[in-house]
Amino acid sequence: MSDQLEPPIQETDVLSNDSDAECSQSVCSDTHSDNTSASGLTEKSTISESTIHALSAAGELENINHSSSFSGTETKTNYTSVINRNIILPWGAQKERPAQSGHIADDIRPGEFVMRSLFADFTVLAEKKIENVMTEPQEKPLSKSLQRGEDAQFDQLLSAFGSVAEHCLPSLLRALFSWYERQMSEVSNPEQKKSDIKQKSIINIVAGNTTETVERSEADIQKEKRDLAVEFIFCLVLIEVLKQMGLHPGHEDLVQYIENLALKHFKYHEGIQNSPNSANIHMISDLYAEVIGVLVQSRFMSVRTRFMAELKELRSRESNPNTTQSIISLLMGMKFFRVKMVPIEEFEASFQFMQECAQYFLEVKDKDIKHALAGLFVEILVPVAAAVKNEVNVPCLKNFVEMLYSQTLDASTKNKHRLALFPLVTCLLCVSQKQFFLQNWHYFLAMCLSHLKNRDPKMSRVALGMQ
Repeated sequence: MSDQLEPPIQETDVLSNDSDAECSQSVCSDTHSDNTSASGLTEKSTISESTIHALSAAGELENINHSSSFSGTETKTNYTSVINRNIILPWGAQKERPAQSGHIADDIRPGEFVMRSLFADFTVLAEKKIENVMTEPQEKPLSKSLQRGEDAQFDQLLSAFGSVAEHCLPSLLRALFSWYERQMSEVSNPEQKKSDIKQKSIINIVAGNTTETVERSEADIQKEKRDLAVEFIFCLVLIEVLKQMGLHPGHEDLVQYIENLALKHFKYHEGIQNSPNSANIHMISDLYAEVIGVLVQSRFMSVRTRFMAELKELRSRESNPNTTQSIISLLMGMKFFRVKMVPIEEFEASFQFMQECAQYFLEVKDKDIKHALAGLFVEILVPVAAAVKNEVNVPCLKNFVEMLYSQTLDASTKNKHRLALFPLVTCLLCVSQKQFFLQNWHYFLAMCLSHLKNRDPKMSRVALGMQ
């Protein structure tokens, strides 16, 4: 050949962030027990058997000639390409990922490679979404930018996580926890930062200067907003992947980690209403409630035990507005709990839990807590009423209805309880036995008709809807 060949040039891209190194270690440590692992991405792009022509003294690369021979016939194909450190996708676009030099492991499993790719896509896309959130106005809710349905690419990634979680959920969760902890941790030394803030505060007080304090407060608000965005994305992934938790028995350490995080967000914090991020904080609490709702489908006894222990601890405290709000926040954390209709053992266990809550409902004197419990019962019973058939004859459900109905009906006749308890009376009738329903429905119907002309428009609409 007349052309002078140069040695093949190999370009290797290892697409993983230093910030995700811990994720990579977490995933790789579990490959012996899981089919795949999730961590930073390692990809390889190689140009082999290529001929690079030097067309100028400056060494500018223009053409790559690929030579091959077949049956004694030599053919030449010219490729025009620019060698760079970004991967060129088949349709011509470049993957926007930070590139580093490195080599892919020769013995990497296909499943592990897939999970590394998915998790790297997640870290890059999540960071981009967080950066976009930080540029938006403070009053814009996080859900407008981060909720499902707003970004088709991110939704597809979440669905992919849900699919692969069937095979490698423990490894995926450990990698996700590592990502979450790194995102929530301070980059600088926390003790040094506290010391600096304290010194600045003293200087500002002595000098009478409040400008820097205001600026620091604004920075704290922005940091809180970023943390909430991380929490939002973290919860979306948890909601998707925990649907596969039933396929992975054990792993109580992972379950406890999730429960601890959720319970931390169910705690009441005084003065939160004055925060510019108050709406987003409540939104994150609701997302963690949804996480618990998914987790309880496969780890009901664990969640039930933790919930009742927290409730017992709060009930033992001195009665005051703070304790009341803490109990209500905890109760709202269970609003996505759904009764499993099958198998019958799960159904019975669910209503045994409901009976424990019903006993507290009958004992509690605080109006706000009683109304919160009534709302929780309605949230749980509406799906049951839509699906229940022969289950109405199961003793635990029968006892639950009889336990609550009389006192709830009496309380619903009082003005202070009427609006909150009337829907509960309806739900109890809907899940009752046929004989019980026939004995009580006529009185309930009379109540509905009497409230149609109620001066309170809300009560009128409720009465109309109950019919």
